[in-house]
Amino acid sequence: MELKQIGSRTFCIEHETNIGIHFTADDKVYLIDTGSKGDGEKIDEILEQQGWTPSCIINTHTHIDHLGGNEYLMKKYGIPAYCTDYDMVFAHYSELEAAYMNGGYPAAKLRKIFAHPGMIGFRSIEKETPEDIEWTYLPGHSFGMIGIRTSDDIWFLGDSYLSKSFLVQYPFGFIYNVGAYLETLERLKDFKGRLFVPSHGIVEKDIAGTLEVNQNSVYKICDMLCEVCREFRGQDEILQQMYERLRMHARPAQQALLSSTVKSYLTYLQDSDKLECRFVDNIMKWRTKVY
Repeated sequence: MELKQIGSRTFCIEHETNIGIHFTADDKVYLIDTGSKGDGEKIDEILEQQGWTPSCIINTHTHIDHLGGNEYLMKKYGIPAYCTDYDMVFAHYSELEAAYMNGGYPAAKLRKIFAHPGMIGFRSIEKETPEDIEWTYLPGHSFGMIGIRTSDDIWFLGDSYLSKSFLVQYPFGFIYNVGAYLETLERLKDFKGRLFVPSHGIVEKDIAGTLEVNQNSVYKICDMLCEVCREFRGQDEILQQMYERLRMHARPAQQALLSSTVKSYLTYLQDSDKLECRFVDNIMKWRTKVY
């Protein structure tokens, strides 16, 4: 973890999941996301070194790599965390995230990997927005993700896009709603700010090129799926073909994430009239439409 000042009142802890620190006009300290499990203690070391005491946490969304340090920091400092009402449901009930990603009751290993800390004091950002903060919905990657704009004009944009280097490593990342994800990428092109901070990647002044690369990455996955589905294929076969084409090796957590993502892409392509779906020998299969 490396602390960098990126604005007159804003700092960024550069990490696998970037963490924001913002000072309000009356010198309250807000944290934006807290990384993965175990990162709370590391964040606290930086806070103590600087002599800073946080007053709240604002989570862009409640995936486990964004609220992993919440419980430790909330208990130590007696502070609340804010997220959207939609995401709060998943933050409060540990099994829900694993269940929706798995598409059914998750096995013990997945329940452990995706475990949430439960009811630890979240508040609704819709009903009680902390002062000095502007936020907006950025749907697509998760149900209720938001972007946060600080008073010194810096945007923290969650997983609404990835830096170019991350896209090279993870071209087939988790998306809940492909159509909404693409709409969010288009909206971001009109955002004004001094700097833009993705949760995964580098801080940039101009993200127009990065957003275009993200859009092209989604379209490339769509094209690949249409190519895979030139003949009727079931979901497991489609995912296996994607693994092979992208030279990926299946693992339990990745399987849950990407089987859900494949469903989301198939929904998007079917709703866009690019794929047709039918049952073949009692197996649901998809095929690219021929015009």
